[in-house]
Amino acid sequence: MAHINFNASEVPPEVGAYEPMHAGWYHSTIVGAEMTYGKSVDAGLMLKLQVEINGNEHPQYANRRVFTYLCINHKNDLTKNIANRNLSSICHAIKQLELDDTDQLLGEEVMVRLKVRAAHDGYEASNDVGGFAPNGSQKTEEAPSPSQSSTDNQSGAARGAWK
Repeated sequence: MAHINFNASEVPPEVGAYEPMHAGWYHSTIVGAEMTYGKSVDAGLMLKLQVEINGNEHPQYANRRVFTYLCINHKNDLTKNIANRNLSSICHAIKQLELDDTDQLLGEEVMVRLKVRAAHDGYEASNDVGGFAPNGSQKTEEAPSPSQSSTDNQSGAARGAWK
């Protein structure tokens, strides 16, 4: 058993789950990167990334984080190819074409494209990462404002072929 010194009277309780962010491109920083094995034997070794949304560019989502897993050694070639292309996009975005250590990714700023995955099977709607690009990339459009209806932002709700 581990000792935990926590007093709940000093911290307000969470009042509800986060709503998914609107689909679109967001300025972000890679704040976590580690190699880990998937639960499935097929997944193999994968790169787990944690990306934090830039609060200066997107104040309504300040410090929100999204997670993605790149199955770069998956047994399924399609899954592996998608993961490797995403990793290549990150490497090109940060101008680090040869990657030796996950620490090289930490602190790097990238544009991340978020999709909205519709609620299903008892899970609430959530965000999925749909791509990476360099900050300031001409091909990316800013994320829509929160005033736009969520139905306008469901375009990325379909799950990827690897899921």
